[in-house]
Formats: sequence, C-alpha cells, structure tokens
Amino acid sequence: MPDNQVEEIKQRLNISEVVSEYIKLTPAGVNYKAKCPFHDDKTPSFMVSDDKQIFHCFGCGQGGDIFTFVQEMEGVEFPEALKILAKKAGVQLRPLDPARQNKKTQQLEINKWAGAYFVKVLEDSKQAEAARDYLKKRGLEKETAEDFKLGFALDKWDDLHDFLRGRGYAEEDIFQAGLSIKKQKGTGHFDRFRARLMFPISDVHGNIIGFTGRLLEEKENEPKYMNTPQTLVYNKSYTLYGIDRAKMAIKENKLAVIVEGNMDVLASYQAGVKNVVASSGTALTAEQIKLLKRYTKDIAFCFDQDAAGQEATRRGLDQALGQDVNVKIIELPFGKDPDECIQKDPNLWQKAAKNPVSVMEYFFNLAEKNYDLSQVEDKKKASQLLLPLISKLFDPIEQSHYLQKLADLVHVDEEILREAINKVKEKPYKTREKGENSPKNPENQKKERYQMLSERIIGLSLKFSEYIPLITQELEEEAIFHDLRTLYKKLKIYYDEKQKFDYEDFIKRIKASNPDFLSKIDVIILSVEKDFAQVNDNDVIKNEIRNILEALKKNHICRNLKEVGHKIKTLEKEGKNCPDKLIQEFNLLTEKLKKIN
Repeated sequence: MPDNQVEEIKQRLNISEVVSEYIKLTPAGVNYKAKCPFHDDKTPSFMVSDDKQIFHCFGCGQGGDIFTFVQEMEGVEFPEALKILAKKAGVQLRPLDPARQNKKTQQLEINKWAGAYFVKVLEDSKQAEAARDYLKKRGLEKETAEDFKLGFALDKWDDLHDFLRGRGYAEEDIFQAGLSIKKQKGTGHFDRFRARLMFPISDVHGNIIGFTGRLLEEKENEPKYMNTPQTLVYNKSYTLYGIDRAKMAIKENKLAVIVEGNMDVLASYQAGVKNVVASSGTALTAEQIKLLKRYTKDIAFCFDQDAAGQEATRRGLDQALGQDVNVKIIELPFGKDPDECIQKDPNLWQKAAKNPVSVMEYFFNLAEKNYDLSQVEDKKKASQLLLPLISKLFDPIEQSHYLQKLADLVHVDEEILREAINKVKEKPYKTREKGENSPKNPENQKKERYQMLSERIIGLSLKFSEYIPLITQELEEEAIFHDLRTLYKKLKIYYDEKQKFDYEDFIKRIKASNPDFLSKIDVIILSVEKDFAQVNDNDVIKNEIRNILEALKKNHICRNLKEVGHKIKTLEKEGKNCPDKLIQEFNLLTEKLKKIN
C-alpha cells in the first residue's frame, strides 16, 4: 500500500461507488452520467470516470476527485471528508506529516502572515492614521477591529511582497495566493492591495482565505473595493463575510441575517446582533445559501435601501426562493443600511433584526401600499411584482396559497394567474441597471467558444489518436487558445518524434514536464467521452474534427486580420505611409477568409 493515505483511500474506493450513494448514476460508455447535484440540471451533464477517478459537471463547471465530491455533498472541509472516506475504505488514519503541505495549506499560511502584517501596519504605521481616524468616525471600537483582524495596506509597491519573501515564500506562491500582480513590463511582481483598509475574509473555521481592500480616498481608475481574485482557497461564490464568527449565533437564533457590506457586519456585531453575514455587495449565490443551510433554514435579507441594494436583494431572492429555506425581509426603521441605523440607535437595529417579516407578506404589503388595486394598470403592476416571486417558491402548497391570495387581492380568476405564472417561471428578474440583463459581451462569447473548440480538438486528438496527423498538419499552434498552446505543441512534438501515439507514454512525459496539465487533460477527455460514448461511426468523428478545424482556422485568420487592420488604421491616422508588405498581408488574409467562407 502507498504511504500516502489519500492515495491509499483512492485506491480502495471507486469514485462511482461513492457518488452512487448520493445520486443515481447511469452508464455512459466507460463512464457514468447523472443530473448534477450542485445546480438545477435539466439534462444529465454530470460525468463520473472510474478510470480517471474524477467527476465533472459540464453545466456548472464543478469538478474534482472523490474528496472534493464528499466535501461538497456533506458541506465539510477536507479533514472531515478524509475521515468519512477513510471509514468507507477501512483505512486507519495516521497523524498527517506537517512537512507534506499542499498548495492550499501554503496559501492559507501566506494569507495568515499577510493578515498579521496588515494588522500591525494599522496599529503602528503613521501612514495608517487616516484609516484609524476613519474607523473612529464610523463608531467602530478598537476591540471590534481587533476581533475581525482589520488591517491596512501601505501605499507602497512591494512592502507586503518583500515581507512575505522574507518569510521564505516564492514570488509565484505569493502571486497564486492573490496578493501580488505580475508587472506588465519586465519581470517581477507588485502588491495587489495598496493604500487600503483591509478586511480579512475567513472560511467557517476562521482561516483567512482572502481580503477585501477599501480605498479611503478615491483614486482615478481604482475601484473603491477590491477583492482577492479566485484562488485555490478563495471563491467569492462560496464565501460569506463574517461566517466564522456568526455561525454559532445563527444556530442559536435560528436565523441568518444577510447584509450587503462588511461595515454592516462589524457595526451589527458591535451592537450585539451577531448572527449577521455579508454578501460583500454581490447577489446571493446558491452555494452561499447551501452554506447557510448548515446552520439554519431561516434567512433574512437586509440590503441597502438604494436602487442597487434593492436590486441585489431581488436577485438574492431569486436564488433563495427556489431552495428549501424560509426567506424573510428586515425592514429598517431608519437609514439606508444597518450601519446607518445603528449609528442612529443600536436598539432600532436590534428590534428590527429580531422581527423580520415573511418575504411574501412584505411584498404583498408593498403592493397594497403602492398601488390602487381598483385600477386595471395597478392590478397589472401588482401582478408583475408578485408573480415572479410566487413562481420561485420551493413549496407547491405555499405557491398555491399565495396564488389564491393574489387572486383575491386583484380580483382576478386564479386560473388566469396560473396561466400567467407559467410564462414568468423561466424569466429572470429584470434589473434597473442598463444592460445588466443583456447577453454577455460578444468578445467574451467568442473567447469562450474559442477555448471550447481548442479543448475539443485536443480531446479528440487524445481520444482518437488516428486523426492526429490530419489535425496537426492543418492546424498551427497559434490557432489554439493561448492557455492550451503548450499542451497542443507537446502533443504535436510527441507525434512527430514517435510517428505514433501511445497515450500512457505521453501522459508520463506530461507528468514529468507539466504536471499541472494532467487534471485539464482528464476533463478534456471526459468531455469527449461524454459526447462520443455511443458514436461508432468514423465519418461522424471525422466531420466533427473538420468542422472544428475550419472554425479554429477562421477564428485565427479573423484575429490576425483585425490586428493587421488596426496597424493600417493607426498608420493612416498618424499620416504615415503604409508599407506594401502590410497591405499584402491584409489582402492575403482576406483571400484566405473568403476560401473558408
């Protein structure tokens, strides 16, 4: 047996056996498929591979190994998942060797040191005096700031970076933890957070996983709030500010209060209302609701009373109403947010937080208050307000109850409302901000499709290696999505050297030179196996390859054409003569594009 207990458990357990204890799996070629347990999956997009010992959902992107799956399903961290799976595998756990630290552990350590550094700067630095004054003006006591480990980032380019380098961490490790940014010119890195009040973000166990930095003075082209980017330990969709301190109070009060900003949490905590977490200015996600459901099924929203806050509440409701939770609304007796209410009188907030109203009662009251329900137009407005909410309700009995109530309110036959509700069930709430609900940026869509096609052609090469000559002869490296070019180049070099393809030997070579590619390869091949599990017709596979080759080549020509065209326009604007070589290149690319079209 291998010495590593994680590998020992993986060898003893098939991932499909473990997953099938939670959800129903159906054979799909050499793999298994199911409807994804992590999002509302209409058709099976969740794949499990015993051969690769991984799962991946091609709908929501969730994926990983046997440990990741149990962590997500059970709502636990890795140590708890290890215990659960060790018991299933009959493995007696030994104390973990502290020397074997994975990347996640290292990032948590880096964040811990960074947090301590920011705290020290806030306490001692003259440059942090403005931050200390700001906290005093906001009425925040020193003890509260210390409890939440608030800090300050100096207005310097590399102070934190040098501090962490002094602790023995490599530049790349600091960058991967989200604390530095690579310089655009030359080499090296600089600090991501500068001249900002720092709020550490912790997981449920109190480990610092990221930071929010707030500017105290506005700077041109600088956002007021800046968060750690997604890392191995930080994903904003799975995180709630203050959850580590609020979780026990949430259990005791049987209620989770969700506010918008970090300062709302701090002010509320200081005022004695400790069952409060913040979504940090974003709409609540399904993952965050799942996190709260570990502690309670009762959730109360209290976002800012301005237009943006109201919209965030509405989008959060869209998520929460579709899940098995009791959703409530806290009405502020004063101010635009909890912090402002507390500044006026902490007792006002304490009373409001203890007496949330049912979300449906709140909006029914709002409709009665704002509309003249004897008028046809106002009846329509009230229905437009309430029907989308009713359509999202998890419980059919509750949904039926409020449909009847709306019918009575607007004096309309219930069957008419039932027909209307079917039309709104699939419609998302419209936002007030222009363009918020519009399709994704076309450039982003192209980029996503470009990446998808590149992954697919590499996957087909690896799965159906007899087509590698066809692919590599027609497709140059530059036509592949940039993050995948190295992998494609290695595939091409390998085949040119061997004049044949041995998958196992190729993987050994990748493992030795680029081990980070291995998990990507597994997912790429699983995607191909998902779509081609039942395909035995070579012509179908060949046609798929030719279609993708054509699309990638066209994309490559269009990108080059755009770049050359931009150079020509720039020269024209500057009044300079355009070299014949550049015009010839533009014409050549145009002709190539015509041939493909």
